[in-house]
Amino acid sequence: MIEINNLTLNLSKSFCLDIKSLHIQDKEIFSVIGPNGAGKTTLLNILSLFENPETGRVIIFGKDILKQNDVLSYRRRISYVFSRPYLFNNTVENNVAMPLRLRGKNSESKVNEMLKLFKIEDLKHNNALKLSQGQMHRVSLARAFVSEPELVFLDEPFLSLERLYKEQLMTEIRKIIKNRGITALFVSQDQNEALCLSDRIAVMKEGKILEIGTPEQVFTSPSSKEAADFIGIETVAEGIIFKKEDNLCSVRVKSKVIQVISELNVNEEVIVLIRPQDVVVSKHKEKTSARNVFKAIIIHIESWGLEYKVRLDCGFDLLAFITKQSMKSLKLKEKDEVFISFKATAIHLIKR
Repeated sequence: MIEINNLTLNLSKSFCLDIKSLHIQDKEIFSVIGPNGAGKTTLLNILSLFENPETGRVIIFGKDILKQNDVLSYRRRISYVFSRPYLFNNTVENNVAMPLRLRGKNSESKVNEMLKLFKIEDLKHNNALKLSQGQMHRVSLARAFVSEPELVFLDEPFLSLERLYKEQLMTEIRKIIKNRGITALFVSQDQNEALCLSDRIAVMKEGKILEIGTPEQVFTSPSSKEAADFIGIETVAEGIIFKKEDNLCSVRVKSKVIQVISELNVNEEVIVLIRPQDVVVSKHKEKTSARNVFKAIIIHIESWGLEYKVRLDCGFDLLAFITKQSMKSLKLKEKDEVFISFKATAIHLIKR
């Protein structure tokens, strides 16, 4: 559906959008995640023909959109949902109907279908500007989908919504997109939104794509330290492989040796990535199938939503997540000596 090659746009002396290659499949929900200022919205604006790049080739619907003359026919096949729901000072019904009326189409049955689909049919005659934030987002989304676009761009459309309401709406939107065979490009700073919606994810930083893969690939096996930093693999240490038997590598990290399953070779300098969810903390040394078991000192404990974030020193800095129930039963406190364990398969190595 979308093929991008050598796309560049200099926005300032310190920032340049620079995408060498990006391919998005037909009927795929593709997410671009990254910090604020990464260039995500700039990318959407170029694909929507709101901004002109300096160089590049963008093939959509089989044509280079940067060279085509009939911009109107292209825009009639796409929809753009902004992070802020821009609505007219009119009824909900008329806001949703606007794209169809601009196309000269009969709107009533299709508008009613969208109002029902997004659960706003009882607001049909209300002024759209007097709705709650969540209701306004639903109106904005209904308006985007009423014209039956082949391609929809979603620019952080859940930004100001409460978490529970957001999750419910994301589930509904994914079902709508899939049922209607729409291709969607979604951008966000929120990793959970991307995980909920996406078939594939790209990590973007400073105008460049760092990583592309399925949600599992990106969040468990990133290929760059920059991507790992953004997605929250908070134990990132440097090491070297000094021994290998089959695919079981012995990696020296400072004063410790850890066992890792990897296809990398002996003498490779590596970056070791360990997700805090994969680290088990116990008061006593217990029988475990994990190949990596070390004594550690608790450096810091911080409440983190439904869990505690525990920073440890086991010869190198390590982070673990512990449930509040486990924390209560273990009676852990700072400066305690504990045992930590993690499996050889839970570690990811990146060649440095």
